[in-house]
Amino acid sequence: MRPVRLRPALPVLLLALLMVGSTLPAFARTSLPDFPDPVEALGEVFILQGLVLDTHGEPVADALVEIWQTDSKGAYDHPRAPQGGFDSNFQHFGADLSDDEGYWAFRTVIPGLYAGRPLHIHFRVRLEDQPVLTSQFYFASILEDRESDGIFRGAGDAVDSLLLSLTEHQLEGGSTVLASEPVEIVLALGSGDLSPSVQQTEGPYYPVVNVADHDNDLAVVSPQTPAFTLLNLNTATGDEFLTIPDVGRRMVREFMEYRPYVSIRQFRREIGKYVNEEQVAAYEEHVYVPVDFNNADGETLMQLPGVNETVASALTESRPFAGQEDFLALLADHVDSTDAAMAQNWLVDDET
Repeated sequence: MRPVRLRPALPVLLLALLMVGSTLPAFARTSLPDFPDPVEALGEVFILQGLVLDTHGEPVADALVEIWQTDSKGAYDHPRAPQGGFDSNFQHFGADLSDDEGYWAFRTVIPGLYAGRPLHIHFRVRLEDQPVLTSQFYFASILEDRESDGIFRGAGDAVDSLLLSLTEHQLEGGSTVLASEPVEIVLALGSGDLSPSVQQTEGPYYPVVNVADHDNDLAVVSPQTPAFTLLNLNTATGDEFLTIPDVGRRMVREFMEYRPYVSIRQFRREIGKYVNEEQVAAYEEHVYVPVDFNNADGETLMQLPGVNETVASALTESRPFAGQEDFLALLADHVDSTDAAMAQNWLVDDET
C-alpha cells in the first residue's frame, strides 16, 4: 500500500514567485492545457508553458521541447547525482511537441535547490530529431547564488529571456493553478530581428534515457516505453561515459582509445588490462557494442535481451539475413515480445 502523504504547504521562499492575476497572458491560447491525472509528486506544482519561434517571430511547429530538472528535494534522476531524498513519484524529465502556434507546455514542480545554483530547469529543442538549442530556465523572483554561478552570469543580459514569472490562475470551478507566463524560445532560423535564445551547458547532470519517450506531465510518473539507457561504446561522448558509476576520466580515455569495438570480447580484453573482471562486468551494465547481426560472434549477440548461447547459435546458423527485419523476425521466435522489441536498439544499420 502506498503511504499517505500530505501535500506540503507552499514554502515561504516560493511566495515571492506569485503575482496573482485572474486572466491568462495575452497570446493565442485562451486556456491552460488540461492535465487530468491526480498529482503524485511532492512539491509545488505549476504549468511551464511557452512558444518556439524563429528569428522573424513566426511560430515553429513540431519542435520537440525536452526538459529535465531536480525534484522538489533537489535530486536528479541520474546515476551520478546525489540521491538524498529522491522523489520516486516525480518524473524528472519529459518532452512536448510544439503545435501549429509554436505552443508547448509541461506540468511539473518547482525544483529544489541544488549545489548552490539558482533554481533552474534544463531544456533542449530538437528539430527533425537534431538538437538546435540547449539552455536553462530560471525563476525571476528566486535568483539566489546568481552572482557566483558562472553559467547564469555567462548569459549576460540575454539571461532575461530565460527568466520565468509565475502567476496564479483561476480555473473553471474555482480552483487555482500556478503557471508561467509563456516564455519565448527563439531559434537561430533565418535572419530576422529577434535574437536567438542563449545557449547554455546541458550538464553536468543530463538524462541518459531517451527523453522523447516520456510525456509532458512530470507530476505523475506515467507508464512509458521501456527506456534504452545503454551507451554505444563507439559513439558515446566523454561526458556521457562519465555518467557511469566509478568510471573516472582516465577510464573514459581508455574506453575511447580502443574504438571501434567490433565485439564485446574486445571490450572485455582491452578494459580488463586496467580493472578486474568484476569491474568490467559492472561497466557492461551501462555500455554495449553495436551488434552486426550478420557478423557478430555469439558473445556479442548475447548482449541482446533474452539471448543465451542456444539462441545465439540459432541466429548464427541462420545467416546471412537480408536485413534487420528478417533478423528480428527470427529473434522473435526465440525471445519474448518485449525483448524482441528492445533488441533493435543494439543493432547497427542494415547490412546486405
